[in-house]
Amino acid sequence: MIAVALATSGVAAERFATDKPSPLRRVKGTDLPLVRFNGQVQLSGDFLVIWELIGGKPRYQRVMFFPDHGSSALLPRPAGSGPVTMLLLSNLEQAAPMLRDLAGAPLPLPQRQHGAAGTATIAIRDYQMTVECDQRWYGAKLISARATPLVVAKARDGALAGC
Repeated sequence: MIAVALATSGVAAERFATDKPSPLRRVKGTDLPLVRFNGQVQLSGDFLVIWELIGGKPRYQRVMFFPDHGSSALLPRPAGSGPVTMLLLSNLEQAAPMLRDLAGAPLPLPQRQHGAAGTATIAIRDYQMTVECDQRWYGAKLISARATPLVVAKARDGALAGC
């Protein structure tokens, strides 16, 4: 685990950690309840887009990304806390159509809501952590997205199959 102590104004140093070296760097002068990070990073994982139709047009309500274990290791979090398991993508109007185009069949959701889910590799920027009451929320802006190919079978150590 890589930990970095970052001094805050008049408060004990807040420590953030990653499990792998990360290109994301804390913006100086940001402090809890909202801590921002500069840089871009590529992540792989699953996504979920939720919207409803109003006047025949989608109104996006939430875009969530669930990074896989390797990607989560690149995301800063308070030292001593578990890995980041969900990111809220804040640029809904750009992120939702990008990911929705990569999704499979629509998901049936209650109360006039629609959903789409899938697996993707994304690039994010403007990563941030917000503390609200006793909850931590992680968010970012989506820059790009592409489908992550599903690996069905893998070659065995380069060995040829046969007799």
